[in-house]
Amino acid sequence: MLALSATGCRIDVNAGGLEPSPGETGQAVPRSASSPGDGGEKPASPQAGGGDPAVCTPRQLIAEVHEQPSDSEEKVLAILTLSNKSDQRCLLPRGWAPLGQGGAGGAYYAPVEGAREAHPDAGMRIIVRPGATAYAGLKWGTSPDCPSAGGWAVSWAGTWLPAEVTWQNGPRDICPGTFTQGTLQPSPNNVSYS
Repeated sequence: MLALSATGCRIDVNAGGLEPSPGETGQAVPRSASSPGDGGEKPASPQAGGGDPAVCTPRQLIAEVHEQPSDSEEKVLAILTLSNKSDQRCLLPRGWAPLGQGGAGGAYYAPVEGAREAHPDAGMRIIVRPGATAYAGLKWGTSPDCPSAGGWAVSWAGTWLPAEVTWQNGPRDICPGTFTQGTLQPSPNNVSYS
């Protein structure tokens, strides 16, 4: 069992056992232009006999951002996790989980502008069992002169899902034009940027 550590937080590779959706090989499959949380892929109807479950709803998910060690004070590396807190399987479509910043104790977030990369690959549809987690790598430039990030959230199904954040040494602001996000993956292996 491989585990990543992020300041008292443990990210477990075997957390709940994610699997590619039935009928897929588990290989990265190119994704349409939409993102999982933006309604681009219609929910699948649960089918008898083990078909795909419905797309995960905000009520089923917990979002977290875990800062990872970096080789530079001006570069932030992090992992976004989406965990299924419900007692039902649900589907995460291929692609990215759109992130937002702001909050300040409320639900006022604005999308984080930046690049989306097929990192470590194009991604796949992920069936998330109860208690299981999906992962995506994040990176951005930071400086005391950059705007304050405020709170973090994931845009999912027309609402903002606030994210808990674990920092190495306090909040790290995002310099404009430096944010990059990788695709959601069923394992933390290779999702970290360097």
